[in-house]
Formats: sequence, structure tokens, C-alpha cells
Amino acid sequence: MTDQRPEIHKDDVVPSLWKRYKSTNEYKVDHRTHSINSAHSLVKTAEKHGLNKLVIQFIGQLKNRTNIREEYEQRDRYQWVDEWMSMHTLLFKYVYKHRGATRRTGHDVRFGSPGDEELHRIPLGGSPTYVALNELADTIGYQLKYVNQNDIDDVCGFLARIHYGMIRIHPFGDGNGRLARAVTDQLAISLGYPPVIAAFPRLNIFEKEMYHTAITNCIGDTQCASLRTWIKNKIESSIYDIA
Repeated sequence: MTDQRPEIHKDDVVPSLWKRYKSTNEYKVDHRTHSINSAHSLVKTAEKHGLNKLVIQFIGQLKNRTNIREEYEQRDRYQWVDEWMSMHTLLFKYVYKHRGATRRTGHDVRFGSPGDEELHRIPLGGSPTYVALNELADTIGYQLKYVNQNDIDDVCGFLARIHYGMIRIHPFGDGNGRLARAVTDQLAISLGYPPVIAAFPRLNIFEKEMYHTAITNCIGDTQCASLRTWIKNKIESSIYDIA
């Protein structure tokens, strides 16, 4: 366990998780009885469980379906946003009591290092965040119609722009990277490519740094070239493994 991540107040933790936490040394010996660190192993296990459920429900079921691209092209903004909120709800079903709602203020952003919020022009919470999220949904519907799925560079460029769009908006208090990667996988499948969410190197420091650098390089680069390359490498590696 580490104290580098923010604390989650006991009033925000689902009862089943808090019950398990009360059996730990942190609670009984260290008397940390009012909150649990978000990096605690119990939290990470619960988050992983939620992510597995999300992948099964929102990504795994797409593999055996047809005409996904056509369906996505016809979606309106409200269908996209409602699905993203459902994703967030499932992702943190075993962690937070309150989930599936966009940020309410500009003070609840947990994004990279201090000052990164200004660099990435992350919108304030409340209405600005919700408006930006709806605009991203509109962007998906518009741009998806013109993607050449036979051109992997065109596909990955589109995926990178949408991926960074979700990251930059940072609509939720936590889990935005995981949701961005899930949406990227959905769109990749709709264009005939394999999902790459499992390739994200959460436990590989070197690979994780490459990913974060690619995100940072999107500042000032509307085409997100570095992120496009990162996604392309993951997709090509997945294709090679399948072959």
C-alpha cells in the first residue's frame, strides 16, 4: 500500500469494500478508520473486477456482432454519453457509492502532475464538462463516417484523436484513462481491428511512461501523431499475436 494516491472517505465507499477494509491492519492497528487509500490493494482488486465486467459487457460482446460501424454512425450524442456513464458505473461498482456522474467542479480533477490541467485545457466541472462530452460524442458520429478502415494509419489517427478527446475532457473523477481505452477498443472493433485495452501497460513502468508521453505530445498536435503511433503499435502487435 502507498499514500501517494488520494484517500476515499468511508462515506463514499461501497459497504462490501468497507467491510473488508475493517479487517485490515490499516484499520485495526493504524486506526485509519475514516478513509481508505485509493491505491490500497483492496481498492485495486475491486477496480480490476469492475474493469473485467466492463470489458465483457461493452467490448467482448461486440466481437460476434455485425454492422457495428453502421450502428455507431447512427448513434446520437445522448446514446454515447449514456453509455459512458454506464461504463463508469460498472467500472466502479465495487468501489464507490456514487459513480456514473460527470465531475461537478474544477477542483475534483486528478490528472497527471499539478498544472497539467491547464496544459491540456481540461474543462471545469459541471456544465462545461458535460457540454465537452457531448461535443466529443458528436465528433465520433461525424468523423467515423469518413474513416478509411482499410488504411491502418487513418484508423489509428481517428482512434488517437477520440482517445485524447476523452482523456482531455476528463469527465469523471477517476477512471478516465480506462474508459478512454475502452471506447478506443469499441471503435477499433467497429472498424475491423482487434481491441488493445489488455495491452495497456499499467504494471510496466517503461511502457506506461511511453503512453503518458504520447498523451502529453497531443498538446499542440491536433493529429496526436505520437498517440496514433502508440495505438498502431498495440494493434499491430495484437494482429501478430492472433496470426
